[in-house]
Amino acid sequence: MIQRPKKITEIHSGYVQEQELQQKVLAKRKRGLYRRLTVFLTVFSFLAFFVVSTIASQLSTIDEQKQEEKELQQELKTVRKEKEQLKDEVNKLNDVEYIGEILRRDFFMSKPGETIFKLPESKSD
Repeated sequence: MIQRPKKITEIHSGYVQEQELQQKVLAKRKRGLYRRLTVFLTVFSFLAFFVVSTIASQLSTIDEQKQEEKELQQELKTVRKEKEQLKDEVNKLNDVEYIGEILRRDFFMSKPGETIFKLPESKSD
């Protein structure tokens, strides 16, 4: 069996031309849609990156501030303890007996009729 080439002729009617024009318009709309979606996704990606980076930097700043707060709380405890010790020292320095004890111990002063003996310090090996 021998096949004969078939001739295909195109119909140049208004309907066919209108269908081709509609297909071209639809293809153009699809390209426009894809471009708009690409631009939208790009802008959205940049905004999402900006928001995430801002949140991350704020979290790190909060962590640093919490660490600084802990350090300052510890320093506050130390200062309060030192303040209490200084108050005790002031109260003791207002006591005449305590002052007399310091004078006898550090400056070798004595009460009237009292004799002070300095003993050599013992060396422990």
